[in-house]
Amino acid sequence: MKLIVACDINGGIGYKNKLPWNNIQGDLQRFKELTHGQTVVMGRNTWDSLPKRPLPNRYNIIVTKLPFTNLPDNTVVVNSVDNIDNDAWIIGGAKLIKSVWDTITEIHLTRTFTEYNCDTHIDLVKLENDFSCWFKEKMTDHTYEIWKRK
Repeated sequence: MKLIVACDINGGIGYKNKLPWNNIQGDLQRFKELTHGQTVVMGRNTWDSLPKRPLPNRYNIIVTKLPFTNLPDNTVVVNSVDNIDNDAWIIGGAKLIKSVWDTITEIHLTRTFTEYNCDTHIDLVKLENDFSCWFKEKMTDHTYEIWKRK
C-alpha cells in the first residue's frame, strides 16, 4: 500500500479531526493527481472530516467497526484492510496509518516548514528507520518527499 500524508515539522497531521493548516501550496492538486481514478482508504474520522464525500473520481474505502448506513456510490465499508489492493492509497487518519504501517511500501509526504497545534501525529523517527527518502523537492512553504521501504 501507499500512504499520502501531510505533516508539520513535528509530524503533526491533525487537530480536532481537521487539518491544522488552511492551505499548503500545491498539495491538494498533487493529492488529486496522484489519487485520481485510484482506491483511497481512510478511517471513519477521516471520512467524517472530508468536506465532500465521497472523494470524486476515486473508489472510497472506509475502515471501521462501527455500523454505517446510506453509503454513496463508489464507497464501501470494511472492518479490516486484509483484502484491500496493494495499490491503494492510505489517506488517514493516524490510527489507520499506525495499523497498516508494516504493509506500506511507499510514502508521499508533504512536510511543512511550520509548526502547528496538533493532537495527532505520525512517527517521523519510525519513518526514517523504516524508509529511505529517494525524492525531495523544496517548495515555498513545504517539501514534497517520496519515501520507499528499506
